[in-house]
Amino acid sequence: MELKRLEVENFRQFYGTQEVSFSLEESNNVTVVHGDNGAGKTTLLNTFLWLFYHELTLPQPDKIATERALDEASVNSRVPARVKLEFKNQGRQYTAERKQVFQKRSQTDLSGVQVDEDLTLEYIDERGNHKQRNNPKSALKRILPQRLREIFFFDGEIISELTADDGQEKVQSAIRNIMGLEILERAIRHLDAVEGRFEDTMDEYRSNELSDLVSKKQDIKSKIDSLENERENLQQSRTETERELTQTEERLSELEDSRELQEERDRLRTNLDNIDTDIENIDDETGSVISDSGHLPFAMPAVEETARMLQEKRRKGEIPSEIKTQFVEDLLDIEECICGRPLHHGSGAREEVSQWRERAGSTELEEAAMNIVGRLSEIGERQTDLYDDIDELLAERSAKRDRKQKLQEQLDEISETLSEIETEDIGKLEERRQDLKSDIEELSKSIGGVEREINDREETLSEIEEAISDAREENEVANQARRRARTAGYLRDQIDALFKKYQDKVRKSVNDKVNQTFQSIIEKEYYAQISDEYALRILKDVGDTEQELVAKSTGERQVASLSFIASLVSLAKNQYESDQDTTYFTGGIYPMLMDSPFRYLDPTYQRRVSQKLPEMAEQVVVLVTESQWSDAVAGELADIAGQRYKLQYHDEQKYEYTEIVPTGETC
Repeated sequence: MELKRLEVENFRQFYGTQEVSFSLEESNNVTVVHGDNGAGKTTLLNTFLWLFYHELTLPQPDKIATERALDEASVNSRVPARVKLEFKNQGRQYTAERKQVFQKRSQTDLSGVQVDEDLTLEYIDERGNHKQRNNPKSALKRILPQRLREIFFFDGEIISELTADDGQEKVQSAIRNIMGLEILERAIRHLDAVEGRFEDTMDEYRSNELSDLVSKKQDIKSKIDSLENERENLQQSRTETERELTQTEERLSELEDSRELQEERDRLRTNLDNIDTDIENIDDETGSVISDSGHLPFAMPAVEETARMLQEKRRKGEIPSEIKTQFVEDLLDIEECICGRPLHHGSGAREEVSQWRERAGSTELEEAAMNIVGRLSEIGERQTDLYDDIDELLAERSAKRDRKQKLQEQLDEISETLSEIETEDIGKLEERRQDLKSDIEELSKSIGGVEREINDREETLSEIEEAISDAREENEVANQARRRARTAGYLRDQIDALFKKYQDKVRKSVNDKVNQTFQSIIEKEYYAQISDEYALRILKDVGDTEQELVAKSTGERQVASLSFIASLVSLAKNQYESDQDTTYFTGGIYPMLMDSPFRYLDPTYQRRVSQKLPEMAEQVVVLVTESQWSDAVAGELADIAGQRYKLQYHDEQKYEYTEIVPTGETC
């Protein structure tokens, strides 16, 4: 069976017409559908169950039509809800479609009342003619038998139950289902019923003694049947209680993990507050620097002009002057030139020296000019320092902002992880865990008591059957009925032996494939085994020969369960491609649709399972949350995923709905 295209219209939360085209390439045989929790991954998986078997494993299974479509419809109008699948099976192209039509009864009616229903199965025959099956319901169940739905359409979060302590029945049932052994089981039940009818005939025609023996036998068998039903109910109750215990313990583990995440989140928030304070201090310091020296870039043109003017005076020799005014004044006071000539008042020599006072430099002016030159140099240096300081502060601020963004991204990732873990009272969960363990012990005691009573009854039944065998009946009708009853019993025992032999043969074949797949993924020296009692176990060798059960982690249980499912898919394919005639099961090529297969795996196992996933079936469809699409998974599947989609969830005030959007990230 090869999936080609799925189309849904107004089905549950899928509004309007949405579609998924599945990857068909041999080298890119994986289709990935991304979706957050609640976006519709499980609903998408249920579209196949609804189409093939008219079955839903969702809350409120009677609510089929999308609320938004009903809300937008007018009163008394009709809204179709349908699922259509195009697929190929044994060389023939099929199109299957199931549709229900709902009428809106009032303005506030968001459920509608069903007024029509239809199921069609079209195919293209060997001559290319389009034809339609008259028995679509039974034809679909033959294409993909209902007993196989949990093998090929499974929830990755619960398949680990296969490795639970009470998982033998599930493993045994899966092997029987994949090999089609229910025909032998039906034969055993029918022959047992036939034996009972012939014994009734014997009772009618035989002696009172034999009649009493048969009556006692049937009473005991009836009591055994009643006890077996009681045991089955008790075992079912224990299984459900053990499942709840497992979920409670896993929840406790998750909450313990979340405590570490919350502590990490608090630490990151403290660091983020410190960085915000640092950035604020840097901004204050930058403002202070600009306030103190920010005028320098604007004053520099005037400063540079003054510097040029003073440089020009120095070039002309105006500053510093060779003769100072005070020197000239001293010569005039002593009335004698440096050459010894007298400088008397009114003389021409005194007048000549006096003129030098005009040309001599002022000491104060020269000192001021020299001071200005020094200050101008200082201003230039301060401008350079200003630019350096601002550059350094901006670089430090940028580094702080980069660190802040990294912390915010880490906080976002932790918040997303914590959002998937609802806050619960650990104390109440622990109390519930203890109650469940007590319930399991009581149920186990009750089961043991019932089984002892069954064994006692079966011993009595064996004694009575031996007495019946020894009894003689003259009546020919009774004799004939007895012979037929014996024949029916003999055939039943032979078929039962054949059934057990064939089932055990398949178990051994599946066991080899399970271990091969398991060891190709697991990183430890462990191996997987399906025991004689059909328990899916993980073992390790101790010494040369001794085997020891391993205390399985959740991830290892997940890997073992995936290996088991993959081995059944491989077995069905090998049976289909085999040249040998098969009496009970012809096999088939089936896809694998998996919802959340990576949730309980660490990055190492996520990567190894992702590597192995494309080999587990001819076609693989994986439904994952964004948190499960880790680097380890994306690194292996991104390049070989032929098609990728995202479930776009919308949560409006009136209703919620989902759209299927191609991501465009295909190979």
